[in-house]
Amino acid sequence: MAAGLLAGSCGSAPPQTRPLPPEEAAPAAPVTEPDVAPSTPVPAAKPRIEPAPVALPLETALPRIPGTVRVGLATDLDVLWFPAGDGDLALSAGGRDIAVVTALRVEPDVGAAGTGSWRLQVAALKDEGQARGLAETLGRKLGEPASVVFDAATDLYRVRVGEYGSREDAERGRRRLELHNVHDSWIVSEAGGLEEPAFRISRGEATRRVAGRWLMVRTTGSEGVRVLDRRFRGEIMLFLNDRGTINVINRLSLADYLRGVVPREMGPRIYDDLDALKAQTVAARTYALRNMGEFDSEGYDICATPRCQAYGAMDWEQELTDQAIAETEGEVLIYRGDLADTLYSSTCGGHTEDVEVVFPLKDEPYLRGVPCVERGVDLLESETQSRLSLPARLSHVVVPPDTGEQAEVLGRRLGRLAELAGLTVPDDTLASVERREIQRFIGSQFDLALDARLLMASEDVDYLLDHPPADWSESDLHLAAYLRRSGLLGGPLDQRLEAEEIEETIFRLAVFLRVIERRDVRYLALEGDQLRAREQGEGVTVMVPPRVATYRRLGERTDWAPLRLVAGDRLSLFFHDDELLAVRQEVDPDGLGFDRTSNLSAWTRVRTDSELAALVGDRYPDLGFTGFEIVSRGVSGRVREMKLLGSGGRTQTVRGLPIRWTLDLPDNLFTVRRLTPPEAEPAWLFSGRGWGHGVGLCQVGAYGMGLRGHSYDQILDHYYTGLELVPLELE
Repeated sequence: MAAGLLAGSCGSAPPQTRPLPPEEAAPAAPVTEPDVAPSTPVPAAKPRIEPAPVALPLETALPRIPGTVRVGLATDLDVLWFPAGDGDLALSAGGRDIAVVTALRVEPDVGAAGTGSWRLQVAALKDEGQARGLAETLGRKLGEPASVVFDAATDLYRVRVGEYGSREDAERGRRRLELHNVHDSWIVSEAGGLEEPAFRISRGEATRRVAGRWLMVRTTGSEGVRVLDRRFRGEIMLFLNDRGTINVINRLSLADYLRGVVPREMGPRIYDDLDALKAQTVAARTYALRNMGEFDSEGYDICATPRCQAYGAMDWEQELTDQAIAETEGEVLIYRGDLADTLYSSTCGGHTEDVEVVFPLKDEPYLRGVPCVERGVDLLESETQSRLSLPARLSHVVVPPDTGEQAEVLGRRLGRLAELAGLTVPDDTLASVERREIQRFIGSQFDLALDARLLMASEDVDYLLDHPPADWSESDLHLAAYLRRSGLLGGPLDQRLEAEEIEETIFRLAVFLRVIERRDVRYLALEGDQLRAREQGEGVTVMVPPRVATYRRLGERTDWAPLRLVAGDRLSLFFHDDELLAVRQEVDPDGLGFDRTSNLSAWTRVRTDSELAALVGDRYPDLGFTGFEIVSRGVSGRVREMKLLGSGGRTQTVRGLPIRWTLDLPDNLFTVRRLTPPEAEPAWLFSGRGWGHGVGLCQVGAYGMGLRGHSYDQILDHYYTGLELVPLELE
């Protein structure tokens, strides 16, 4: 039962804290390209080796690791609502309980702050280095204070300059900024110091003032604390920052934190391989522990966005990732006795990169670029390979052709197919192989005429049929449209069916009627005559007969051929009477990369001259951008260094990850072409691979390795060179 707000106030008692690091075109100048270093060979898969516990020398023993983590959820809020949940909310400050309520509104007590100031926010950038560089440049030019504030909710670094006593003074500052090509600044207010920090908490009409910088909120219910439209385990901590606004922090156990991180980083409904998820778990746990306290001055250890690790709280928790966390409890990666910097990204585009190429201030020897691919495939071929097309091969097995007139033979085959499907076959005769007669006969034999009449709207008939013959009846047209929409019979209405189209129609009817069963799976392995696959998330094993037909489909073309299979390949399996008749492989045009299952592995972007000028101008407003040059690349082909060209001979060198943010691209792995269309603005065409920074573990690649049978320690060993996997005891 909720009590009212209690009288009294408490001083601040902030929890123990500590600091951690981040991740983040053009006019007519030519683009110069350096040579790209060749890829290194791919090591063969190793047998699974269980990691032995490592006894560290006393002088390099790891410190005891805190078992809780403070996650920054949002910063600089002026008001925060806690809606009613399944339990009461218990408030405390300074180690003392102060209230129990069902719902709550919290604001800073602005009366406790000193005289405020007005500032100019000039940019919100992904890259911390560029943000600090912009702040330093503008602060020096204006002769006024400049600072950078990380926004935990948006993953951006806010650049603010100036400190003004009134909004009018700030407006004059904006006009001075425009002289330095900064035209999109806006005015924000900040507190002028927190001499007597306090919160104002409200429930209905009741309001209390609680002194101090910290306010803790817990729940007595089992569904977590509800705030910011999510549910959180542990407790919510509110911290009054130096700007006089509220930072929202979730303090919880490291294990519960990982339950909200691992499924957010690698959703188990898509990446449903346990070893891949265990590798992600170890990397995420190590990263969190190594980077504890990076945002200490803001009251939290780690942010909840991809800048640190994406954190989804309770609503993202999944059973399979909970299993991965439990089965790797306490396991971390170390290098020479220290926690490793286990960077990871979504999709590496076939090869990861040396860390110093993307993060110039880092040089960890275990973050080396490695191929995200392995050689070696499984061969599946038939003892007798048919040169018939897939539809003809299967239709001949199910309803073999016999001798006689073409119409008679086709009529008998369709009749036998109807019998195999368990339909009552009417006494009817196929008079010819004209399209209208064949579709009439199909409607009769398979009882489709009523479907066409009742389930086919007249408006759809006109929409689906192109130039129908004038002498066709309304029922003919309805049936033609129905068969076309169902995928059973297409083609020009005024032409006879060719032999291959007849076989295609029989095949499609057989699949439609379940005489032929089609099952779409993902290939895992071939062990003798047993094919292992994953079907709708479940493992299945299929017996492969010696005379199975095998086909490869690449794009629109399907050909009979022996299959060269790699785990993760999409297969269509065709059965009749529980016997596997044919296997069709969807050949992946992205090749053998571990990360080829990602739809983010290849991309293109077009940036006009004016768009690139605006992007560069946000970061380097005095450059007068005119073009760029690519200076060097890393082992994976990612751009290591780029030179921006400006007016008056000015240049600006950009290295590593900021290249990606400056050009607004998914990755540094790209080529570029100049486009000068006659009737449009000149532009640049960027063609690239990968998504993220491309250093360390590749998440999609880890999934590909897991599908191919690699254990989680082998996955970690592949992407992190020379690290040790050890268990730690947490406090």
